[in-house]
Amino acid sequence: MLSGSDIDFVRGLSVFAGMSEDAVRCIGAHANRLDLAGGEIVLREGEPAKEMLVVMSGALEVVKRNKAGVEACIATLGPGEVAGEMSLIDIQPRSAELRAQGPTAVIVLGHGDIAAVYREDQKSYTLLVLNIAREISLRLRRLDQLLADLLFEIQDITRGGSRGG
Repeated sequence: MLSGSDIDFVRGLSVFAGMSEDAVRCIGAHANRLDLAGGEIVLREGEPAKEMLVVMSGALEVVKRNKAGVEACIATLGPGEVAGEMSLIDIQPRSAELRAQGPTAVIVLGHGDIAAVYREDQKSYTLLVLNIAREISLRLRRLDQLLADLLFEIQDITRGGSRGG
């Protein structure tokens, strides 16, 4: 269960935009707050995915490992950003590890919590799913741009020059 101030925080987030007050209170009644210490791993790559997280304070590192086990931080998520939202859509194992980058507070919203919103208010449930899809789409667009920029840089390096000058 979330506190009143945690629920106020939820109200201001784009992933919950447009939801009814009853649906927001329903989330507050079912979701949980988790306080993490620096370095604490909250989700592991490959684990079954059952919830999404919303960063309230602090930061989460999104970490991927290659086949040799070498890790890279591919993103840092701060207050208001969500993680694990893909699991609510595609029901696949975790695609990355999430690690607290210092003291961090997150809201944990599981599949059962989402089902409670569905039972409470189907319009708000639909908005939540659409908002999650928008978050995923926005990340995909950013990734597309990063990949294009990287490919251009590689092309420039292999041609022996530098792009744009």
